[in-house]
This record gives sequence, C-alpha cells and structure tokens, in this order.
Amino acid sequence: MNRYYLYLILINMLINVIMFVPKILLEYRYNGAVMGVLIAIPIGFGLNIMFTKAITKFPEKGFPEIFAAAVGKRWLITLLFGIISLTTFSAGLISLLGFVDILRRFVNPEMPFLFIISIFLFGILLIIRFPTDRVMYLLEIVLFLNTPLIVFIIFKAFTSEYLVWDSILEVGTHLFAMPSLRSIAAAVYVFSGYTNLLIFNRIIKGKLKAWNFFVVIFMGLFNLFTTFFIPIGFHGADGAQEYLHPWISTADSLRLVYSPIERVIFIFLIFYMGITLMSVSVYWHVAYELLKGTYKKSIKKDWIMLSVFACCAIAGAIFFNTLLLDRITNYWMIVRFSLEIIVVGGFFFWARRKTG
Repeated sequence: MNRYYLYLILINMLINVIMFVPKILLEYRYNGAVMGVLIAIPIGFGLNIMFTKAITKFPEKGFPEIFAAAVGKRWLITLLFGIISLTTFSAGLISLLGFVDILRRFVNPEMPFLFIISIFLFGILLIIRFPTDRVMYLLEIVLFLNTPLIVFIIFKAFTSEYLVWDSILEVGTHLFAMPSLRSIAAAVYVFSGYTNLLIFNRIIKGKLKAWNFFVVIFMGLFNLFTTFFIPIGFHGADGAQEYLHPWISTADSLRLVYSPIERVIFIFLIFYMGITLMSVSVYWHVAYELLKGTYKKSIKKDWIMLSVFACCAIAGAIFFNTLLLDRITNYWMIVRFSLEIIVVGGFFFWARRKTG
C-alpha cells in the first residue's frame, strides 16, 4: 500500500508547519534561509530515496526483523537501536511539549501544564502499544478527517487580502546569502518522515512506484514555501521573526466570516490536536518497537519502557520552559541531521551488499 508511505511523509510535514522549523528559518531569513531551503530540498529528497530504496529490499520487515539474524554483533545492533530510539523519542517529545505550550498560551492559560500533557500521554501510550498496522489505520483516519480542512485554511492564507507579496519578495532578494547548518538541518527535517519506515516498512507491500517520489518532492516544496513565506507575507519581513509561534499568530490573523467560529486559530488548533496526537504516537511507536527489538519478549519490560516514556514527558513539562525548549531544539536539529546522514548512508551501502 504505497499510500502508507505518503502518510508518514505527510504527517511529519504537517506537524512541522506549526512547530520549530518556521521559527528557525525565520531567524535566518536574511542570513541564508532561502539558500538553505534550496540546498535542503535535494539533500532531504536524496536521503529519502536512498533509505526507501534500501529498506524496500526487505519487504514487510522493520529494522528488528532485518537485523534479527545478526547474533554475533548484537551489542552493536542494540547500541544502534538505542541511539535511533532516543532520537525518534525526542522528536515526538519536543513536538508534544511544543504543542501543549501552544494550547496553554492560546486556549486556556489557566489550565495546568501537567494536566494537558497527561491527557495527551494517556492517548499516546495507548496507541503506541497497538500493532503497527492498527497505528497506521488510525493515522489514515486522522489524516482523512483533518488534512482537507488544514489545506483549506492554508488556501485562505494564500488568498487573503492581508498577504503582502512584497515582503516575501524582499526576503527572496537574500537568495545568495550563505546558509547556516542550522537552517539546512531544519529544512531537511521536513522530508524526514520516511525514517519511520524503520518500523512501518512492516506494512509496505511491494516496491514503491516512481510517482510516490514525485508527490513527495511536490509536497516538500509546497510545505517549505508555506511554512517559511506565509508568516512573512502576513507579519512582514521584520515582524515575522518577533513571534514565538509564527504560524499560530498567522492563523490568528485569518477570519472565516460566515463560519460558526470566526477566528481561524481555534479551528486550526482543534485540527492540530489530532495531528499532534498521531505524530507523537508514530514517533514513539517507532522508538517503542525498536527498543522491544533489543530484548526477548517481556510484558514487564514493556511496561517499564512505557513508564520511562511517561516520566520523561512529565519531567520535560516541569523543567523545560518555552525558551529553553526552543534553544535545545535548535541544536537537536543539527544532531538529528548528522545522525540521519550516517544511518541512511550506512544502511544504504549495507543493504546493497546484503542483497547484491
């Protein structure tokens, strides 16, 4: 089912519209962000193709099944799974903490932070224990219900009379400014949903058709343009960088005059609750299944792992404020980008040698 591959790419792109990617790109809007985006597109797309081509040589197998026979190097496999799981888990964690902070700021500032995150944790920890195919079915339902409405809101942004194209063109004039590694890493992350095939390859049947990759490159271009330039068009080349959550403030600039709810921000956040829930669940399901692949089947160890996930999320909610989380994410993007290149490159050449 090739559409499952596209779902993994799409959910990652959608969550990055409102999270940390636009903030990072806007910070470097005069200092190489435009060139960084242009460089990131072939890098992200190339890594996508390399990893996808490699892992689909092992039909209906995730990393635990692929490396199950590597008994002699079990310690190395355990170390690799542990590092990847930590990265995948942290990707979900920063998304969860970021969105809960958004809800608290824009919906109900009086609601305790821990109460909100506990509600999300209950649903996430329930979902990640499902078999991989059921997680995908739930993801399909959420995307089917929410994506058309989110696309409609983006369409309203593009057609709004308050969108100033001159501001967008002004930033475009800085095309040849040298990009920073941080801006490239943030833009590449938009394409990184394919890494969830580490586990979700279990439900990918047959080879992926070429049209899947054409769809990915189109979605990536559209997503990066929307994520980066729309806040600039609404708030100006200088003003866009002043917002802590640029896309949330952009959504608050839109109105649906004939809708029962006029302010788009509330509709936008309602839709994104489901997107965030499933995005974090997908990340954590991958981390959960990879860690399960490092030991023999044990219900006790499974519950210990889930408890660790929950404790880490609660600890993050207690100790990470918005600015600290933003600063950590900036460096996390670079670390994740470096690890992605190493893992994808290493697995690509290993798969070629293994399968001939």
